[in-house]
Amino acid sequence: MSRRRTDKRAPARASDAALVDAVVTVQRLVASGAPPSETYLAVIDAALRLLDADNGSLRFVDLEDPSWTVAVATRGSTGHGERWRHRSPVTEGVSGRVICTGQLIAIDDYRRAEARSQLAPLAVEGIIGVPLRERDRVIGSLVVGTQIAGRTWTERQRELLSSYAEQVGLTLCVARASDALAKAFTDPLTGLGNRALLLDRLEHELVRSDRGGGPVTVLFLDLDRFKLVNDSLGHAIGDQLLAAVADRLRGCIRDGDLCARLGGDEFAVLLASTADAGVVAQRVIEALQQRFQIAGHEAFVSVSIGIATGRDDAATLLRNADVAMYHAKRAGPGRFQRYEPSMHAALLSRLGLDAELRRAVAQEELELRYQPIVDLGSGRICAFEALLRWRHPERGLIAPVEFIPVAIETGLIVELGRWALQQACSQFALWWRESPLSINVNVSARELQRPDFAATVQDVIAGRFPPCALILEVAERTPLEQAPGALQSLAAVAQLGVRVAVDDFGAGYSSLLDLTRLPVDLLKIARQFVAAAGKGGRPAALLAGILRLGRELGLTMIAQGVERAAERALLIELGCELGQGHLLGPPLDAARAGALLTYDVF
Repeated sequence: MSRRRTDKRAPARASDAALVDAVVTVQRLVASGAPPSETYLAVIDAALRLLDADNGSLRFVDLEDPSWTVAVATRGSTGHGERWRHRSPVTEGVSGRVICTGQLIAIDDYRRAEARSQLAPLAVEGIIGVPLRERDRVIGSLVVGTQIAGRTWTERQRELLSSYAEQVGLTLCVARASDALAKAFTDPLTGLGNRALLLDRLEHELVRSDRGGGPVTVLFLDLDRFKLVNDSLGHAIGDQLLAAVADRLRGCIRDGDLCARLGGDEFAVLLASTADAGVVAQRVIEALQQRFQIAGHEAFVSVSIGIATGRDDAATLLRNADVAMYHAKRAGPGRFQRYEPSMHAALLSRLGLDAELRRAVAQEELELRYQPIVDLGSGRICAFEALLRWRHPERGLIAPVEFIPVAIETGLIVELGRWALQQACSQFALWWRESPLSINVNVSARELQRPDFAATVQDVIAGRFPPCALILEVAERTPLEQAPGALQSLAAVAQLGVRVAVDDFGAGYSSLLDLTRLPVDLLKIARQFVAAAGKGGRPAALLAGILRLGRELGLTMIAQGVERAAERALLIELGCELGQGHLLGPPLDAARAGALLTYDVF
């Protein structure tokens, strides 16, 4: 009779098979070029299965600063030290002891251990960690833990984790050296760091700050005229320009600073603690103002920069710098601003206004007012300018100065402008039957950029009145050369017979050269000139010069902001034909404006 033989090696064989499966899983991920984050989490998950554990972390020694470690993946609940969970001193916690000693560390009762650390999950009871090696050098650690009290780490579990770490460590060394992982922190177009690297380094500096260092400073950069170059010269030239910008940025920062491309034409600079942010920002502004020579083309850009300094988390610090950049850009190209808490409140207010304005369009809260444009000599009304107003259900009538800038920034101005054009032309078609006036409607550069703009204008006229009775007012505070397609749209509407006026002439971007490039029929002189001319001297001479220039060019001149009888008298003396202002008539609703059609103002 033979006895049945018991194979005591079966459990060992089962664990060996699990070890092989775990290693093969990681190797396949690396060989297939899987994202680094996926590979790193797979390393932890396999270790958790091998040891029947429930939390873990994979940390590498920082290549740039070996006195720190970086957690590239974690599983389990978050510990008290939220920042340290990502980046910590190389001596911190069990992972630090593993890296510094190069030995396996196993603790069965972690709650009573002297090695407790902010890195550990909140409810960990037992913890075990092993080093990851590249040849004879420790490059990181793999640490797993359990929340089950009373468990002990057996000798077999220690052997399994050590063998697994040895084989996986070799695979990870290959992966880290591969392009797939190298590119994870590099912008392929410029060779600068990317957003991931910036956030990683930001976390690094914030932990330094927590341990007694100074506050952290980051600059957020946005190119001011890049879209113009991209649209006019093509994306290939645009990409070359971004690479050239990156080269100049490298020359503006010092060793220890980090420059990264965040995407598109946005960049960021993380400064070393001793750097003067204002000095660096001005250096960058001056460097980027210089001409770029790209593939036989000259290109010019400027940059708006926001600066944020503090000890907040990385995402908040970067957001604050972005908000400051937004304020710098609103102040004009080639400027920098430092973040202040009030800036964020103002931005939230503008975002709230944008949401309300979109609702106002849907709920028909917008309306038009019509202000007369008058023959200064006879008092006869020659035209009405359609002015957009917003009747808010709680705040009452809101002037355009409050909401038009928000609409322009968000692009909603296109919808508002189309609505105003349709409404004004529909109303004017009724008036045209009684009196041959003109109707002035404001248009923005954003509207002119639409390729169908001229077709839209033709549709709203629809044969209801002569095209020359419609005058489109272009605010000269908008640099049309930076709005691709705008000049073509103006030329197209001029071909239809529609007239074009330059609004607020002398108060914005336009130059005398613009009067030769644009299909201009009328000039509306900014009210500042009219108000100043009443005092005599140089302002009066300047106003007289502008009027002579307009006559020489064959343009109809309209003085804006006529508030006093003395201003009207001076304008008549200087030969100005038309005027607009509260002395001549305030903006009126359609009913009251229509009642003036058969009357003279004077």
